[in-house]
Amino acid sequence: MLNLEPFLPFCRQLIREREKCKNVVSHYNNTSNPDMKISADKACRVFGAILTARWTRAFNNAEPVVFRHLGRNVYVDTPFMCDYGYNISIGDNVDIGTHCKLLDSGGITIRRNTSIRASVIIDTLKTLNEVKNTKGSRRVSVASKVHIGENVHIGANCTILPGISID
Repeated sequence: MLNLEPFLPFCRQLIREREKCKNVVSHYNNTSNPDMKISADKACRVFGAILTARWTRAFNNAEPVVFRHLGRNVYVDTPFMCDYGYNISIGDNVDIGTHCKLLDSGGITIRRNTSIRASVIIDTLKTLNEVKNTKGSRRVSVASKVHIGENVHIGANCTILPGISID
């Protein structure tokens, strides 16, 4: 997936990884429910579980694949959505608003002191223009990293496209 390598997004392994991530994301989104009475520390641990993605295995290795970094003083409002979680790296003092979607097939880096407002979409999947590659769930996809530098403010309802670097 990473490094602009073509991949099949609907292979069994990636479907399973997205489903497992979706389950943990759903659990995280429920941490804001006042009836659940979940502490801020527990909510932070649940969000960390999204980025750690312990359900992944590298080539049947016993150790989980961990690509992420989660800094200190990170606040991610709910609801939140991502594809895999393990392709996201977040620095210190980052604030991510409600309804944000981080489509992280290609990797997303958010550096320290960054603020991302509500309903921002960060997409890492490139659209291939060749007709032979547009086969619905049998298509080949290519992803490209998104990098957001230090001290960046991204306004509400923005869409950041694959391969973009904001410094």
